[in-house]
Amino acid sequence: MEVAIIGAGVGGLTLALSLHHAGIKNIHLYESSDQVSELGVGINILPHAMRIMDQLGLLEELLAVSVETSDLKYYTQKGQFVWQEKRGVSAGYRWPQISIHRGFLIRTLYDAFIARVGRENLHTNHTLVDLDQQPDGTVKAIFEDSQKQFDCLIGCDGIHSAVRRKFYPNEGSPKWDGITMWRGVSLMNDDYADNAMVIAGRSQHRMVMYPISKSINDEGKRLINWVAKHKTTDAQAMPKQDWVHEVENNEIPDHFKNFDFLDVSGLLDNVSAIYKYPQVDRDPLPTWSFGPITLLGDAAHPMYPSGSNGASQAIIDAEVLCQQLQTQSDIEQAFTAYELERRPATADIVMKNRKAGPEQCIDIVEDRAPEGFSSLDQVITQQELKNIADNYKKTAGFDKQILNTKAAY
Repeated sequence: MEVAIIGAGVGGLTLALSLHHAGIKNIHLYESSDQVSELGVGINILPHAMRIMDQLGLLEELLAVSVETSDLKYYTQKGQFVWQEKRGVSAGYRWPQISIHRGFLIRTLYDAFIARVGRENLHTNHTLVDLDQQPDGTVKAIFEDSQKQFDCLIGCDGIHSAVRRKFYPNEGSPKWDGITMWRGVSLMNDDYADNAMVIAGRSQHRMVMYPISKSINDEGKRLINWVAKHKTTDAQAMPKQDWVHEVENNEIPDHFKNFDFLDVSGLLDNVSAIYKYPQVDRDPLPTWSFGPITLLGDAAHPMYPSGSNGASQAIIDAEVLCQQLQTQSDIEQAFTAYELERRPATADIVMKNRKAGPEQCIDIVEDRAPEGFSSLDQVITQQELKNIADNYKKTAGFDKQILNTKAAY
């Protein structure tokens, strides 16, 4: 079986490694850029995805360049505590939750790809311009300067996927909910934060921060990832701009400094670069698969970053797709079975994330007590808070009891 993967991001690299692990060796990975990008900021990988990284033999390498997230803490904008829960191994999972710089994650996956699959199977400077399904059931991939036939092709080319656009040419731009995100990585003292993710404020005005590295110099500094989110306009199509758009820190609204307990001023003073993103997603699709072609990751199901779940879902896609290619009698049946399992599950997450995912607990508290509270229990019960957290874990596929008994593939 000769496989084409379009896009060398987290999903594409993980899929290539998973296929190789499953015994499918004839893999060609295509990337439109001249190199595999290590740009970006921090992301989280949840235990259900770390289980797959462990099976691929990458657990120890990833732990060496990341932080094991031990706790998740929610606060109001005024700094009043709402909810805390253990995460990863600290919560009793068999696998950790990690916070990691996207560049460190990509480098780990890339190095593994080169070592296992081979540099000759990575094709940079290849922009896909068209696809053509052949009478014999194969697919022709047409690039700017070349073309090649494959038994199957998987679009892992992100929210602006050329593969998706081939089958949904009138879909238009991603949907922007009017929330602008400013994201950065700041070098802060080790004692600035423990190994926790902190989320504060309501959906329309929120700060998120968490460490993504251990100490990286003799001065005891480490990298802190942060996101400032603010609703700046009504929902509309995504504005025309670079997907990673660097800005000056004076563009961030001054009222983010109201999050005094997070020392936002310190984060801004010690940031290397600030990137501006619109918070966007797309509506769930009626189908991902067309004969020997299918979609994976953000090309299939881009979602708002609530719940720290986007990269993890792409990793899970890769495992399920490999399982189906191993067990089904032909490629089209495998792609159909993969889609039947993953499309409804990810559609549910997309819709929950539009309602702030597990972070809706802060919105509920802010709505019920906009001026603050003297007793949290008079605003929301502990059982209601627990139900929000538990329901999201089940929707996103990392319910602890189910995950800890999940068999390897």
